[in-house]
Amino acid sequence: AVRGEDEHTDRIARVQAAIAALPEERRKVFRLSRYEGFKYHEIAERLGISVKTVENQMGKALKALREDLADLVPALGWLVWLLDGGG
Repeated sequence: AVRGEDEHTDRIARVQAAIAALPEERRKVFRLSRYEGFKYHEIAERLGISVKTVENQMGKALKALREDLADLVPALGWLVWLLDGGG
């Protein structure tokens, strides 16, 4: 494999591991928001929690991911986009 592809694969693995390391409810909220495109009120209804809880869990998830993946951010513009609400 090409070196760049290996680095990309390693970065994706790190991102996936960081997401997997989030506490369960936080991980669910993050995935529903970022991967499935649900709005906060839809996540709240789906999980039976308040919108404020969704906001809090999302904020904590983003903070943890930014901290865990801080060294990758310069190389991953798409990661910044993802963590800052892209999609």
